[in-house]
Amino acid sequence: MKKKIPGYIGLCLLILAILAGCTETQPSEQPVVKETDSSNTITVAVDGSTFLPDATKSIKRDFSEGLTLKKALQNSGLVDFTADGKRIQSVGEVSLDSSLSWAVKLNGKDIDPENWDKELHAKDEVIIYVKAADSTGEGVAYQTTLLKISGGNIMPNLNRQYAGVYIQECTVRDVLKSSGIVRMSENNKYVVSVENVVPRMNQRWVIMVNDKELMENGLDMKLNPRDAVKLQLTAS
Repeated sequence: MKKKIPGYIGLCLLILAILAGCTETQPSEQPVVKETDSSNTITVAVDGSTFLPDATKSIKRDFSEGLTLKKALQNSGLVDFTADGKRIQSVGEVSLDSSLSWAVKLNGKDIDPENWDKELHAKDEVIIYVKAADSTGEGVAYQTTLLKISGGNIMPNLNRQYAGVYIQECTVRDVLKSSGIVRMSENNKYVVSVENVVPRMNQRWVIMVNDKELMENGLDMKLNPRDAVKLQLTAS
């Protein structure tokens, strides 16, 4: 018996040494959580200001060498360009009528479309904002009207918004006709098509203002600033 005890003790010491070694290496096996390096990002923001206050948002994107302003706009997931790539057609689901336009600032300075290939640097801030097409009046607080298009349950992918400068005494009919996407009947009493979508026999375009359906003669209703006109495709 006495001869076996040293071997037993040696085995125990060996096991303890192994366990101690495992305990020492455990921390290095834990996943390392790294904080986001804000110095290697850029900010792309939408400033709706007085035109579209609900459209205001801000996102951060990773910066990489050679990233241009235009590429940053494309990568934001917010901006759609016109077919020629020279203008911003819409931001999110919002398009503008001819009285307004989307503009871009880089670190507080306006950048014209012909200079959108300018390379960015880490921590740069890009702001997309709305301005009046006739922007001669500095500091003018423009007000807007909003036209919303919804395909409802019939065309759920059809969801657009069109903003324009509010004109005093304008009517629902004025907003529809000036949008450029609504075709009215010859007597201007009902909607024929919206974005080239013509309702089928059992469908119709319902017109609402601030989510309330208009009566038969509602097209003559005068609007207030920030009123929202909505066209929704529904089954009749």
